Amino acid sequence: MCINKLILGDNLEILRAMDSETVDLIYLDPPFFSNRTYEVIWGDEGEVRSFQDRWAGGIDHYIAWLKERVIEMHRVLKPTGSIFLHCDWHADAYIRVEIPDKIFGKSNFRNEIIWCYAGQAM
Repeated sequence: MCINKLILGDNLEILRAMDSETVDLIYLDPPFFSNRTYEVIWGDEGEVRSFQDRWAGGIDHYIAWLKERVIEMHRVLKPTGSIFLHCDWHADAYIRVEIPDKIFGKSNFRNEIIWCYAGQAM
């Protein structure tokens, strides 16, 4: 048994190597299907990391990519476990209908957490 282990690697490859029903909590923060390129400065200004959130195959390609991973997450999650899927407005409706509702069942949805940023109109 492993407690509080952080694993770095391709998530699909790692998930496939894990035993079923062994994880208590999954927090998933996938790309948002925003069609943007991001540059982030980590630490000092000389270290810039960037990634693209662009999907050549459109929303269907993105949903298929994400669904494959969530299926494996469902397999490794304990029956008493929880999954938090962090997404934004770009693909939220597609994700909800095509992934968690179909994989976990509509009746297992518990709640939605909405971010409110300072300065935004309510």
